[in-house]
Amino acid sequence: FHVASSYMQALWDILLEAGKPFDIQNFGLEAQNILRMEKGHIIIGSESEQRTTLHDVGLGFLWRRDKPEANTVGAAALRHTEHQKGRLKLVGFKMQDDTARPPGDGSIIVADRIRGYVCIARHSESLGEVVGMVLVDDSLSEPETLLQIYEDECRGKLRYARVATMPFYDPEGKRMRS
Repeated sequence: FHVASSYMQALWDILLEAGKPFDIQNFGLEAQNILRMEKGHIIIGSESEQRTTLHDVGLGFLWRRDKPEANTVGAAALRHTEHQKGRLKLVGFKMQDDTARPPGDGSIIVADRIRGYVCIARHSESLGEVVGMVLVDDSLSEPETLLQIYEDECRGKLRYARVATMPFYDPEGKRMRS
């Protein structure tokens, strides 16, 4: 809906009233963003960059080498990067510190140098903790690897997270099938 802001409350009230028989609930884009993150669903351009391939985001299984169309746009990059060391890999993480504040999107992962960045991090109500996705050097992509997160507003104090297996929520898909 596109309405003048002065009409928004009235429209909101009308929609809620009309939806009462269907038990309509408020739903926003941020809620949708958290739900897709909990399931490990990526947004191209948010959890990827120009150099990212299917292999880097855990979707290499989608590349069908045995089909003629495997030689389409991008196939050369997939062949070249499939076993290349030092690439950024998309992994999940869970915060280790006791604050409920997620690190900011774009916060950097550091060690002896910049080793990646936070793509998205949010507090998950269903999991009761802060989770997110990062693009990190492949040497930091194994589960349980400690990640150090630098944020300007932390005055040089690092925050810590551990690489976690995705999806975070219902990894077997049982809820979807019930």
